[in-house]
Amino acid sequence: MADRRPRTVVLDASAGLKLVRVEEGRDTAVRTVADATRTCVPTFFWLEIANVLARRHGWSGAAVIEAVHGLDSLGIETIEADRAMILAVIDLVERHDLTAYDAAYLALALSLDADIATADRRLALAAGDRAIVIGSMGGIEEERAGYRPRTPSWPSWADAGAYLAELRATGVPVRRG
Repeated sequence: MADRRPRTVVLDASAGLKLVRVEEGRDTAVRTVADATRTCVPTFFWLEIANVLARRHGWSGAAVIEAVHGLDSLGIETIEADRAMILAVIDLVERHDLTAYDAAYLALALSLDADIATADRRLALAAGDRAIVIGSMGGIEEERAGYRPRTPSWPSWADAGAYLAELRATGVPVRRG
C-alpha cells in the first residue's frame, strides 16, 4: 500500500470487530483508525457489527449497544449507497467473486479514493494495494470457492449504456472502470 496523506480509510466489519473485541489485530485496527483523517463505512456496517456480536459471539443487547456506542465515538462517517454504488458493487461481485457486502466496502473505498482496512482475505486480495490488512485475515469471511477473477457480464446487458446515461443525466456520479 502506498503511503499517501491525508488518508481516508473505509473500515469493514471484520476490522471494526477488532476495535471492540480483544483479539489479534486489535492494535493495528486502533492505529489505522487513529492515523486516518477520515474513517468511513457503508450503512450496513452497523448491522453487521450488531449481528456478529449478538449471534456469533453471544453478546447481550447491552454489550452490543456499548460496542456500537464505542465505535460511534470514533467519529466514523456512515455513507449511504446510491444507485451508482450498486452498479459498482455488481461489477466487483462479478470481477472478484465477492459477496455484495464485501464488494460494497470496496466500491466505497474506490469511490472515495480510500484505503480499506479488513481482516477478510478475499476482500484484501480484491483491494490490492488499497488493503490495510488487520490481523491474520480470518475475519468474518464466508466460506467460498477459490479466488477466480472473472470478466463482468453486465456491460453486455442491452440496456446497460442507457441506464448509465440516465444515472449521469440525473447527476448521480458513476465511476468508470
